[in-house]
Amino acid sequence: MIKVFNMYFRMMIVLILSTISSSIFAEGLYLQILNKTVLNAEQIQKSKQKIEKYKPIKVHEELVVPPFHKRGQMNASLEHSICTGCHLSPPHTKSDRTRTFMNMHTKFIACETCHFRPETVKLSYRWEDVRDGKPLQAKQKLFRQIAEPEEKPEERTKSLHSFYKITPFYQKESVVLRKQSVFAKETTRLWEQGTLDEKSQHRALLHAPLKKEGPECQECHDKQKNFLDLEGLGATAYQIEKIQNNIITQFFSRYKDKQQRIRIMSILR
Repeated sequence: MIKVFNMYFRMMIVLILSTISSSIFAEGLYLQILNKTVLNAEQIQKSKQKIEKYKPIKVHEELVVPPFHKRGQMNASLEHSICTGCHLSPPHTKSDRTRTFMNMHTKFIACETCHFRPETVKLSYRWEDVRDGKPLQAKQKLFRQIAEPEEKPEERTKSLHSFYKITPFYQKESVVLRKQSVFAKETTRLWEQGTLDEKSQHRALLHAPLKKEGPECQECHDKQKNFLDLEGLGATAYQIEKIQNNIITQFFSRYKDKQQRIRIMSILR
């Protein structure tokens, strides 16, 4: 009985800290939803199973495989996300086919843009500096992966900045949880020092508002879909056309069977 009381007492402390964090750091909708979340036994049990199966993965910073494979510089912007406190950086690793394309998105799209999609709330999407949470003015150079044809190479370099990301907002506040917040720090402490039951509860709570799978590629890369308001985010007509007619996403839409062989000519069609 004492053990159960202590577990729930600590969970109450976490929720109180999240409320304090929300008021001090203006964490927004994510914490508001967490504060109202009531977990069921199935959610906690699944979370416990995940934790019991977890094995630490050592990432080699200087990884070179002769004669030509070398990992580029790690994406420093991901260090500002609470997600990478547990998830690998880069995070998408399961699918050999799509992981490179998906991880490329982490340079300019926040994790919550794809995985935090509450059905009862209308979100807006803006560019944000993930280091301090300040929104940025929409402009074409933020779409740095798609430079205008006439843009000079030296000008393209100036626009490269992985700390600027498309982020969900609610009532003019970013919804993301800051890694510097009281709640995030308590999460780190609990993961290092908490019991299995405490970790299971907290992990289930953190993931409750999230969707495991992000939107399909065609939600953004299609003329008929408008998950993101590309024009409102500053994209030019040329950039919008390139995004909506992305040849890689077109390939994914045609070849969904993992057993299908990938041929270069198929990608170029």
